[in-house]
Amino acid sequence: MDPDLSKIFEAKEFKKGDIILQQNDKVDGLYVIKSGKVDVERDGEIIATLEAGDFFGEMGLLLHERRSATIKVTSDELSTYFLSKEIYAEVKDELGEDVVEKALQRYSETYKKYI
Repeated sequence: MDPDLSKIFEAKEFKKGDIILQQNDKVDGLYVIKSGKVDVERDGEIIATLEAGDFFGEMGLLLHERRSATIKVTSDELSTYFLSKEIYAEVKDELGEDVVEKALQRYSETYKKYI
């Protein structure tokens, strides 16, 4: 059975200057950028810029860690798809837990090399 992605992901909109995630906060889920841009900051330093197709928040979700960076909106508007940790826990088997977690784990390991 294929999951209904419209019931899994919630659309969330943000404006320039909004802080979506704060470093060291507890994890609430992950975000996929539909349109717009964000800066990734660690200890006050910009370490990356993410845009449409990129995602963030996955490290805390998968590794059960606090937020490793602050995410700040830099475009006039930002549209995202949000996957809460509660929904992820309910649907990870249906989504293919091994595939999803391995893909996100690989991304996390690559990302950590540069920060």
